[in-house]
Amino acid sequence: PGDKEVHNIISNWVEFSSRQTLTFQKTILNSQENFRKNAKILLSRYELFHLCLSEILYQSKKNQKGENQVLRKIAKVHQQLFKAGIKNLSKIFSFEKKDQVNIQNIEKEVNTSFLNGIEETKCNLLEKYQSSVKKNKKAKKKNFYYIFTWSLYRFLPILTWFPQYNWKKYLKNDIVAGTTVGVMLIAQGMAYAKLAGLPPEYGLYSSGLPLLIYPLFGTSRHLGIGPVALVSLLVSQVTLSTNNAGHDYSRNEKISFALLIAFCVGIVQIFMGLIRIGFIINFISHPVIAGFTTAAAFVIILSQLQYVLGYSVHRSHYPFMTLFSYITGIQKFQWQPFLFGATNICFMHLVKITNRYFKLEIPGPILCVFISIFFTQIFKLNRFGISIQNQIPKGFPNIRRPIFNEFTKVAPTVLTISFINFLETIAIASKIGEIHGYKIVPDQELLGSGMTNFLGSFVCAFPMAGSFSRTAVLSQAGAKTQFSGIITGLVIILTYLFFTPLFTFLPNVTLASIILVSVVNLIDYREALHLLRIRFLDFFAFMISLISTFMIGVEWGIAIAVCVSLVFVLWFSVKPPMCVLGRIPGTVIYRDIKWYSSCIKTPGGILLRMDAPLFFVNAAVLRKKLRQKEEEYLEKNPIPLFYIILDCRGMTDVDSTGLQVLNEMGEKYKKQGIFMGFANVNERVKKLIQAGKLGKKIDNEKFFTRIHDGVESAIKWKFSYLKRAKESK
Repeated sequence: PGDKEVHNIISNWVEFSSRQTLTFQKTILNSQENFRKNAKILLSRYELFHLCLSEILYQSKKNQKGENQVLRKIAKVHQQLFKAGIKNLSKIFSFEKKDQVNIQNIEKEVNTSFLNGIEETKCNLLEKYQSSVKKNKKAKKKNFYYIFTWSLYRFLPILTWFPQYNWKKYLKNDIVAGTTVGVMLIAQGMAYAKLAGLPPEYGLYSSGLPLLIYPLFGTSRHLGIGPVALVSLLVSQVTLSTNNAGHDYSRNEKISFALLIAFCVGIVQIFMGLIRIGFIINFISHPVIAGFTTAAAFVIILSQLQYVLGYSVHRSHYPFMTLFSYITGIQKFQWQPFLFGATNICFMHLVKITNRYFKLEIPGPILCVFISIFFTQIFKLNRFGISIQNQIPKGFPNIRRPIFNEFTKVAPTVLTISFINFLETIAIASKIGEIHGYKIVPDQELLGSGMTNFLGSFVCAFPMAGSFSRTAVLSQAGAKTQFSGIITGLVIILTYLFFTPLFTFLPNVTLASIILVSVVNLIDYREALHLLRIRFLDFFAFMISLISTFMIGVEWGIAIAVCVSLVFVLWFSVKPPMCVLGRIPGTVIYRDIKWYSSCIKTPGGILLRMDAPLFFVNAAVLRKKLRQKEEEYLEKNPIPLFYIILDCRGMTDVDSTGLQVLNEMGEKYKKQGIFMGFANVNERVKKLIQAGKLGKKIDNEKFFTRIHDGVESAIKWKFSYLKRAKESK
């Protein structure tokens, strides 16, 4: 029969056979739990059955056997597999006596029905073929439905975890953790809004409705998203700058800038998530990031000193100039706000120590806020140079669209924030996921953060990112799922709907104190000492990133930090590690002679190892290194050089330029009568070498699994070479 006819016969037989299994399934309805546990056994039997059928069909096409012979083999395979499957299932499941399965009767019934099914299939071939056209149309609709469903589950992770949410087990923990972080975020949100150069209520707006968006798209169960110090600082680089006339921007202009930045950051992050650009983080080294965040912490501290010291200074784009302004204006110092701020800082540290010692979860920042409001209102501390917030509006934020008039001004900040947001969010989410034993999807996290910023910009939210401190609190407070983030958002929404009048007497110095306590953790001096101790080059990268950020500014600082990382990548590519190998006495093991001083150099040859891929950037370096080692050998050794062996265990890849260099060296050494071999070559590189010109000139006998094998082959080659030379004479 034709291929289509055989295919239809088998497909109809499979359908008919599956109908016969229903009789067996009815007998085990009373043991559903056992059946579910052992369903894999039944499925594996049918998978094996289908594999056997595929082999039979392949042989029938190859040998051109008839239809009857094929069907007899199918029947035989079916009998054997079904008989074994029935016996195994009867051993696994325990039935009552009245429900015992008669195995022989089932076998006879199945065999009879199977043969009848073959005849029925032959008669219905034409009908099935005509109806296949209709089924194809339905299949297209099913494919569209499948793609649509897959897209929903792919881009909306809430559809996977929320239907399986265990309300009795998780709800209490999520409510406690979400409420704890919500109370903490009230103070932090207003403080970071002040840091960004915005009214404090915008910190609440950024911590309310946007937190209901992230759980729809994010994969991290514990990520505390919202306003953070570093991103707020970057926003302030725009909002607290001056216009072309040298004047400060108005309140509405600052708000418009912040919302436009959030909108654009959201678009950039969504785009990055869709094109799966998460691999970019691999180009930025950890020392560079640590240096940047340390410098940014100092910049944040400088921005808040005016509230603690009691006098304001001209904020320069260059942080060191701002520090100089503080030093020159020290005569304006007021002790009242300084004392109040120092008291706030000491109080929050005391709460931290209490929490650590007694294992409590007292929210120090919000407690400090309420105590500060109480004393400011009772003793009218605003009369002594301590500025307060005055009235904070109550109610939902107005829906606003972004204004693109000043897009060119915010564009550099948008790219910087997108990059920093990506680094912080992915780093925090990955770390907390490892602690709790689940994996996050970096590109989906980008999409979740992007949607939070994009949609949040319409409800008066400035750019947000993952927070180290709030994520840690969520984890310690026992959060189980993303539902805790929804609880946090609801707490903030209730706050700006009903409780904002309580914050009228909130001192600015209290918010500044909260920021100072938070950003101290970003000063990573231990990392600097660690890098200095283990590797000076990484310490140098750390200091370059720190100094450039502090001296030139945040935007240029991150640009220089990225350039430093790329320069290091290029440096290690252009200058790959190479070493000369020697043999450890009494063994056939070869090691770097710089680290193993007792190694013996093999006479007559050079053993060189390159620990990097060979491509156009470093191919010439390999040629130069070999030429240098040849000259050194000829100067120090009386024995002529007759072999060179490359240890390729670190050479993971080779491009066309690298192959060209190897080919040139192979021709050169062949003319000079020097044996050239390759040891420890992986299969990929070996195939590439053999496919090139060099592979046509050398045989497989010059590829060795051990360096010592190559040395012995080179010595044998030298003896045979000398013997042929004598015979020719």
